[in-house]
Amino acid sequence: MHPRLIAIVAFVGLLAVGCGWSPPSAPPPKPDTCAPSDGPSADTVADQIAKLPAPAAGRQWTQVNSGHTANCRLYWVQVGQTNPEPNSVGQLLFFDRQTPLGPATPEPRPYINVVTNADDTVVVSYQWQQGQDSPKSPTGIATVRFRIGDDGKLAAIDPIPKP
Repeated sequence: MHPRLIAIVAFVGLLAVGCGWSPPSAPPPKPDTCAPSDGPSADTVADQIAKLPAPAAGRQWTQVNSGHTANCRLYWVQVGQTNPEPNSVGQLLFFDRQTPLGPATPEPRPYINVVTNADDTVVVSYQWQQGQDSPKSPTGIATVRFRIGDDGKLAAIDPIPKP
């Protein structure tokens, strides 16, 4: 065989192998099997929001997000301010189904977000400004996992960073 023919056959073979392979995709998410009645009612959430310390003058607390663990037990509600600034404080409220468990931290904090929910755990991202950080670009970051403890209370599995 001619070297040129060998090169063409090898190239076509590699091309065919390369086109037929792709990395496996992530499994599809499990369907949500939780019913609205499994979580806190709107009145229960509103009652817990009303118990938060008053936000900055001229602002009010508002629910901005919510979710739950896959086992339908630990529910969370993210609360923010109307007309927020990049570093406005917010809060996460937790519930054992319909029963309030309280906030993630005693005082509202800026830059908190739920990253993911697992079967029985909620992962929260905390960020904070360090040194000369802009309010729009905090560089301090940590994640904290929360679950319902054996005593039925909210438990932080990881240390909560200092504000």
